Amino acid sequence: MSANSISSHRLKNLVRYEWAIDRKFYLLGSFGIFMISFGVFLTVWFNQYSGYTWRSVDYNSVFFGGFVFLCVFGISQSFIDLREKNTSIRYLSLPASTLEKYLVQLFLRLILPLIIYPIVFWLGANLSVDVYYFIQRSVLEKLSLPEIEKVNVLYLYWLPNLTMELVYWILFGLIVSIPTLIFMGGIIFGKWNFIVMPLAVACILILFFGSYYGLSWLVNASAFGLGGNYSIRIDYPEVIEGIPLFILNCLILIWVAVFLPFVVTYFKLKEREV
Repeated sequence: MSANSISSHRLKNLVRYEWAIDRKFYLLGSFGIFMISFGVFLTVWFNQYSGYTWRSVDYNSVFFGGFVFLCVFGISQSFIDLREKNTSIRYLSLPASTLEKYLVQLFLRLILPLIIYPIVFWLGANLSVDVYYFIQRSVLEKLSLPEIEKVNVLYLYWLPNLTMELVYWILFGLIVSIPTLIFMGGIIFGKWNFIVMPLAVACILILFFGSYYGLSWLVNASAFGLGGNYSIRIDYPEVIEGIPLFILNCLILIWVAVFLPFVVTYFKLKEREV
């Protein structure tokens, strides 16, 4: 059997195997996210004051916080069978190609959670609004209540107005790179992935911005002297009109971080198969 062969029958069996082994993880994880979103917003509603309007776009901060939580504690559990010697031997000996195992992990541990999360978040948030109004009006008999808009899924992906179009792509790429990097970390760092990968990303960002700051000091040290300007200029120099070098570098590096983990993860799994 070739390492890159694909069979629908083997894929179906792999999905069944994954579900049989880790169905509690998927079910409890989905239910946990639902209860967290429901509980968080119900607490928020009871601390709202009358006259304030909670708009659909105001859910974004909590949604993104839950997204990071999902990545760190959910998507980080990719290739969990490769973390112990006995389960690793069992998993690697399954009758499936490397590509098939990779695709099943990619779908179940990365794509599926990202599809389920906004749906579960939407259900929990909107149910909390209904429960809040029911308790306030029917149980506590209050009529003067804050106005709360229910969440619209499309507004969850709203990005703030930015002056430069490339910054949108940087921000979007930064968000997308979080789950892809965490997914890759599952096969590299194992059970410590949820700690090591965020620390590794933080260190890379510190080195990146630190090196830029250091080079700026070497080029123009007077700006950092007494009475100088300590801010980092990201609008100069421009490689193309309206496109600063710093912004272009960020764009390239972030989108490399989006796509490179897919390639690295596959070859790491192929290496384990050998």
